[in-house]
Amino acid sequence: MTDAKPPAATGLIVAIVRILLGGLFIFAGVMKLGDLQGFAFSVKAFEIFPAEAEHAVRLVTFAVPWTELIIGVMLVAGYWTRGAALLLAAILIGFVAGIVSVLARDMNVTCGCFGRFERPCTGPIGVCHVIRNGVLLLATLFVVWKGPGSMAIDRHAGR
Repeated sequence: MTDAKPPAATGLIVAIVRILLGGLFIFAGVMKLGDLQGFAFSVKAFEIFPAEAEHAVRLVTFAVPWTELIIGVMLVAGYWTRGAALLLAAILIGFVAGIVSVLARDMNVTCGCFGRFERPCTGPIGVCHVIRNGVLLLATLFVVWKGPGSMAIDRHAGR
């Protein structure tokens, strides 16, 4: 990772990817916060945590939407861009692992990712969800690699 300014075209592409990712995760966080009970049911349905670990389900239910919202705002603004994108990459890896776990256990679970706006991957968790999260992960890693791009607070702060 260099601090050198990327060429204008690359900087614009990174800025567009960064802003789209940020907007998407702001949207996802808002959708989850708008239906915390529904999101809690989705988290519980994944059966990642043992039944006696209800506190872990509650923690994830509240932490994930706020984390997505904060990361989204940071990406849109281009503030601490690489750190926000790196944290988003870690979250996306966790999402993929959870989805693969559901698929491996042949469970019939729906995703609580975008609330009622769950498109194009409708219905139970499937390969589409893995592909969607994989594409988002690649876009996120592109931002980690290239930095904030143009129109970012980081660019003006000399980071």
